[in-house]
Amino acid sequence: MVRRTLRVAVMLDLQWPYKRHADIFAGTQQYAESQGWSSIIDEFLPDTLSACTRSTVPYDGVIARANRALARQAARWKIPVVNVWASSPVRSALPGVFPDYAAAGRMCAEHLLARGFCYFAALTPRKNYGEELEVREFVRLVEEAGYRCLSENAPQSPWRDVAHWRKTERLVHRWMDRWQTPIGVYISQEALGRRVTQECHQRGWRVPADVAIISGQNQET
Repeated sequence: MVRRTLRVAVMLDLQWPYKRHADIFAGTQQYAESQGWSSIIDEFLPDTLSACTRSTVPYDGVIARANRALARQAARWKIPVVNVWASSPVRSALPGVFPDYAAAGRMCAEHLLARGFCYFAALTPRKNYGEELEVREFVRLVEEAGYRCLSENAPQSPWRDVAHWRKTERLVHRWMDRWQTPIGVYISQEALGRRVTQECHQRGWRVPADVAIISGQNQET
């Protein structure tokens, strides 16, 4: 008897050139190949599932940055889903696989504490669950060591229009006005990290001697 090849859809927003997306995709492809599965990229998976019938359901499973539409359609056809998006609106409703964000936050704090800093600051976007976990652990370790951390939240997408960008610039200026150097700084997004670095240069602060910055999510250039 010929064994049917299992078909697994992946919806990972691969149009975004992020290392975490590409690495998840690479891992799924390696595993699918080792198991003899067929892996199919379908970035419009909710639409695909909404158009099928019981006899034409195209997939046996899904690995995705899951949204509500996907969760609804997958439940309709009883297709198992593994979510890999920590900030997903259906995070609590689906099984998921995520990085250890708390461990990342600890590594950042331990690195800066080990270098003798006594002043700390952190900047992270609102509504990003994974980065919130990172900065929460960063702040916890800093405070546990007996220091304060000046935490601030930026808009999730500060560059989406000029009004958001100007608002973010003002927020960054006010936040940095409260600093005392030398200072260790954690910034979760590369774009914000570059903006803060530029502002440090404009203020005459040396990076990393006066301001040591950990920023970004290990994206390859």
